[in-house]
Amino acid sequence: MRTQRLYQWLCERLQRQDGGKDWPQSSLDHQRVLLQPCDVLLVDSESALDRRLRRLTGSRFSRALLYIGRLHDVADPSLRALLADYVPCEPDTQLVLDASLERGLRVRELSTLSGLHLRVCRAQNLSTDERQDALRYAISRVGTGSTTSWSTLMLLWLFPWRTLPSGWRRRLANRLATELLRTLSGSLVGEAFAFIQFPVYPLVKRPEDDGSRLLRLQPRLFHAADFDHSPYFDVIKAPYLLDQVPAGFQAIPWKGNAGAMASEQRASHLSLVDNP
Repeated sequence: MRTQRLYQWLCERLQRQDGGKDWPQSSLDHQRVLLQPCDVLLVDSESALDRRLRRLTGSRFSRALLYIGRLHDVADPSLRALLADYVPCEPDTQLVLDASLERGLRVRELSTLSGLHLRVCRAQNLSTDERQDALRYAISRVGTGSTTSWSTLMLLWLFPWRTLPSGWRRRLANRLATELLRTLSGSLVGEAFAFIQFPVYPLVKRPEDDGSRLLRLQPRLFHAADFDHSPYFDVIKAPYLLDQVPAGFQAIPWKGNAGAMASEQRASHLSLVDNP
């Protein structure tokens, strides 16, 4: 019992938000209008867990989530009923597949991501049936990684990732990744696209005698950076205000330049050297 309480405390400590971005670059209210089922949401968060996941890859985004949509966006009635059991909600509530240290892969409301910097990546040229098949696979994996995993906590909490060269971190993470670590980073999102034979990242081989061959690369551990850099995913941006001002950015009521705030942000953002 004490061991389980300690595990719970460590999980909560790792996942505690240390504060949002000073200057958020996106608005969930703007992005939620643009989202389509099967979009991938890349998360830039400020918890200790997210900082450690970012350190593994050098990416600014830590985790990859899968956007489900609203209940009526799911064509299969049995899946709709399953989602309603997971998250009792209104029919127009937007849902995502997320993961936590305690529960593994889970279904959450999109609104729980409010205040985080998100990037939306959309697979190119997917048909409606292909989206539904990918969602069916992903939803069927809910609960993956829910068992207690001390090895994952040790990897995230104690392993000296900071001391390793950046090129070694990902290779070592791929080799040591547990089921929970794979779930947290977004590997099940990559597996959902692999299920419908959609390539997240290409592997090009050039044999000497037969030109080049293009293969689907299926790593053991997917990271947020894989979707961000993939040539088969488009980045969908929703900048503040620009979509609401027909006259363009010149008509936005700017409040001066960022330099005017330097004195306010000096403690946390600037390192000054006094001239002798």
